[in-house]
Amino acid sequence: MNWYSHKKKTIFKWFVLPWIVAFFVIAISINLLNVSGEGLKPFVSLSEVSPDELYELDVKRSISEGVSKDENMPLFSDMKSDTGILLIHGFTGTPYEMQNLSSFLNEKGYSTYSVRLPGSGTNIENMNRFEYKDWYDSLKYGYFALKNSCENVYIVGQSLGGLLASVTGYYNDVKGIVLLNPAIRIKNWKFRFVPVVQLFKNEYRKEDFDESRKDYYYDAWPVKGMYQLYLLQKYIINNIYEYNSHLLLVQAKNDDTVDYRGVLRYFEKLDAISKKRILISDEDVSHVLTLDDNPKRGFVFEAISNWIRETNNAQ
Repeated sequence: MNWYSHKKKTIFKWFVLPWIVAFFVIAISINLLNVSGEGLKPFVSLSEVSPDELYELDVKRSISEGVSKDENMPLFSDMKSDTGILLIHGFTGTPYEMQNLSSFLNEKGYSTYSVRLPGSGTNIENMNRFEYKDWYDSLKYGYFALKNSCENVYIVGQSLGGLLASVTGYYNDVKGIVLLNPAIRIKNWKFRFVPVVQLFKNEYRKEDFDESRKDYYYDAWPVKGMYQLYLLQKYIINNIYEYNSHLLLVQAKNDDTVDYRGVLRYFEKLDAISKKRILISDEDVSHVLTLDDNPKRGFVFEAISNWIRETNNAQ
């Protein structure tokens, strides 16, 4: 090694590298501190708006974002029941994810409303445009469509939908909340660096993406959208521990996306009118519990239906 090369390495080690490290530390600190205990609140009342009009407004919102496929549109199934169930899909998914569960619950006589989160079912760039407050606010159409037509409202959320079910049930009047593999703690260690990565990169391609579902799921991870998921996690962990409703958790032990141990630890800390935990240990049951490739789908659906019936009869 010549003198010039040695000098360059010395300069990098002692003068450049510390600044790079300091930048990342500061960036992480800024983003970690950017998690306020404020921001979400109960929905502004839409009790005077008819369920059909609310549904029409929600559909128009989806069309304005560029949604074209029927399976990716919000869906209101009014069964004239006294019990309505709000269904919330997961990150990068669409209402298609909750289609099977919606049909099953309709057959049981329940009204359902499958929401579409802003940025979903269009293009991945759109997913990066919205904040978690927008996701939460979009649920008001489905919530009041059910609230204005049913006596009891339940919320069922898959993954990110589980987080949104939590905050919706916390701030608004519901009978019960069902969390399906809620994304309270992501298993991949790289997720903790999302606050920094989102400053430089917009998306990451998904590994082993199922091309047969490209019409309903994005084939990449929107990084700024992931940052909003990160912020929502922090918001819930820092603020939400008591519910004036019933709680049901259905968690797969072999979930490849969510750390089930972190979910169970958080669930144990929660206070509710009642709470029940179902842990599925089957090796071939992974993250999305509502699709037809889950061999325990029927078990999960029956467990949800039975729990709703039991809590509806409870005082």
